[in-house]
Amino acid sequence: MILEKNMVTVVHPMAFPGRQNTNSMLRGEPGERYLMESLKVLAKDPYFGGIELTRIKDPSLMKKAIDYLSKTDLHIFFTAQPVQILNEEGYAPTDISSINELDRINSINRLKEMIDQAYEFNAEGFTLMSGRDPGETLRESAKLSLIRSIHELCEYSSKRAKTLKKKPLKIILEMFDRIDDPRGRFHNQLIGPTFEAIEIARRLRDEYHHDEFGLLYDLTHMFLIRNIHIKHENINIEVPTEATSGSATTQKYENLVKEEMVEEPETTEVLQYLMPYLFHVHIGNCVLDPNDPNYGDSHISFAYPNGAIKLREVADFIKALHEMGYKGPIGFEIMPRGREGSVPVLQHAKSFYDDVRTWQDVIYGVGRYKFVTREYFPEWAFFKLTDLRIKNSEIIEETLKSRKKRKDLTNDGYLVILAADHPARRVTSVGNSPTAMGDRLEYLGRIVRTLTSGYVDGVMATPDIIDELAMIDHLYKKAGREGFLDNKVLIGSMNRSGLSGIEYEMDDMLTSYWPRDLVRNNLDAGKLLFRLETGRYSRWSVRTLQICAEAVRECSEQGLPVFLEPLPVAKKDEESSYETIMDADELIKIVGIVSGIGGSSAKTWIKIPYVPNFERVVRATTLPILILGGDSKEDPTYTIENISKALESGPNVRGALVGRNILFPGDDDPAAVMYAVYKTVHEGLSAMEALEEMIKVRNKNFDELKEIFKETLM
Repeated sequence: MILEKNMVTVVHPMAFPGRQNTNSMLRGEPGERYLMESLKVLAKDPYFGGIELTRIKDPSLMKKAIDYLSKTDLHIFFTAQPVQILNEEGYAPTDISSINELDRINSINRLKEMIDQAYEFNAEGFTLMSGRDPGETLRESAKLSLIRSIHELCEYSSKRAKTLKKKPLKIILEMFDRIDDPRGRFHNQLIGPTFEAIEIARRLRDEYHHDEFGLLYDLTHMFLIRNIHIKHENINIEVPTEATSGSATTQKYENLVKEEMVEEPETTEVLQYLMPYLFHVHIGNCVLDPNDPNYGDSHISFAYPNGAIKLREVADFIKALHEMGYKGPIGFEIMPRGREGSVPVLQHAKSFYDDVRTWQDVIYGVGRYKFVTREYFPEWAFFKLTDLRIKNSEIIEETLKSRKKRKDLTNDGYLVILAADHPARRVTSVGNSPTAMGDRLEYLGRIVRTLTSGYVDGVMATPDIIDELAMIDHLYKKAGREGFLDNKVLIGSMNRSGLSGIEYEMDDMLTSYWPRDLVRNNLDAGKLLFRLETGRYSRWSVRTLQICAEAVRECSEQGLPVFLEPLPVAKKDEESSYETIMDADELIKIVGIVSGIGGSSAKTWIKIPYVPNFERVVRATTLPILILGGDSKEDPTYTIENISKALESGPNVRGALVGRNILFPGDDDPAAVMYAVYKTVHEGLSAMEALEEMIKVRNKNFDELKEIFKETLM
């Protein structure tokens, strides 16, 4: 069975709520006999590897539980949610998300006490909830309070771990519904929708460096969490107009856009976006029938006839976890009701879970999407390009010279350009592969996939790539299709001699396109790279700056725009590679340098990375700025989020010029990722909205390229 190595845990206060299914365990007030017997049931069952406990108010009883558990093999996790839900202290229901500082501090101090108890239990993880949603008006302020609170809890936990000489707890935020139900059958928590939870996790990881922080996702809550987004729909309107003869005619207006707020439940698709932050998952059940007495997030048994979650839903969830390579704990969060017994309810959950793990489509199916370049651009088609080069090399020049050019560089003041010039600078690595971009079939196939989607303004590349694209564009037109290079911005990459890893890497001369080549090949602009190394090899940076200045001057004389990429770089030591200094102050300085070179900045665009305090960087110039993608993270969410943030930093941020993070976005479809970037830049979608849209266009027109090659070369 799949997921055999994943630890199975039990949410103890749910599975064993108290004698006769009262809530004494949830209150932290269980009887000694009931508590100890329930611990023994789980410890003696080899099926379970962990237990999720909550507070025990009686110190002597807590010590007995700790002593017993220390002699078992169970991994321990502490769940603070029951304490927060019961709220016996009467604190503000917004809890650690409270905007009121006194309310927030009270809630923080309560959880600090729970963290102390978790360390006494020798727990590995500590789960909590965000606090009640304050409503749309105060929601963003509440998120800031939540981030601050979790930061303080992580800091406190770390200090306690050092004092106790223990491994720090994993601090885990559970995602709940945001349903405001007058009967109190739901939790109405700030966090909340998955993409908002990811935003919280990213900030705590990337800005506060709390690697011990993660998220908990519950299958039950997948049916209750709603993601709200703007749905864009193209509509046609027929408007009657008066003709000159007096008779009415109808005029049709097309491509009008209707916007509508849509609230949709989540699906297992969100798990792949949660992957970097997912520490724990729960499997439970709920009731969606408002007439049922157990309506709501009730954690009823899987045997309950009116439960919303059946075998198929569990199967899809398990399948998604398996395919994403999830290694963390999987917890049963179920609760006996009425005369149900705890052990039979757990037995049924085990059989339910084991049943779906044997289903063939769960074990062998590929539900999680994976883009395979060779299925899109087969080898036989790739090798035909060499024949074209030998027999009909003139089609390259003819195609480039005859292509339709844009009247203006940008249609709406913004640009999304694909960068495809890395191999010419000895940069071929992606993720764990040192030569992924060195495989030309892989590299070119992904470039073509992106450009033919239509959701990109152009491409920046070296002569070899531009020539190959021209050949394929020729085949599109030969097959009667529209050329994908028409009305695209083609930018020639110019200085490529700064080869990665060599001693004089900063000596970056024009080894690809010269300005006159750009004109001869009917390209739209040139691209230059200037890296500033202020140490031992600074004179080569100065020499490169001079070369860039001369190229800018010559392009200006030819009437060509220039896209200039200025990067401050440094080495950690002599053996390491150059790394970009991701610092606002350093970017401000280098932007000032390149803005003043070449005799005129009238047609200069700047390409720089997004960094913290980016709003300070954009004020360093009035030149239009494009955001670069940087090293491949194999996670498109980072790229989309950074572009979205950058666009909010200043009005001169005008789009993106990205390469590796589009072409190699993990398993995703490059065309879908570029679609999301395009929508972010040109339509102002948030990162969350763009990610939701991206999922819908995967694999669109996937077989088109193969059909073109068959029609023209077979």
